[in-house]
Amino acid sequence: MRLFMTFRDLISETDYAEQRGVSVRSVQRERAQRIGPPFIKVGRKVYYRPAAIEAWLLAKEQIQPRAKGARS
Repeated sequence: MRLFMTFRDLISETDYAEQRGVSVRSVQRERAQRIGPPFIKVGRKVYYRPAAIEAWLLAKEQIQPRAKGARS
């Protein structure tokens, strides 16, 4: 078990945008508005930890409310 993180463990900004199916500019806009997942900035490069993306997605998960009058 490794106790430290390397660059191989990170996802680049471009790869993250591609995985989400959005433009890099959309990812940059979300980051500027502080509505995206936590990120790591090294110089001018931006990276994301897969675990941080997963946690962010889970935090955004919503439960569908039951419709009024619906029976189970």
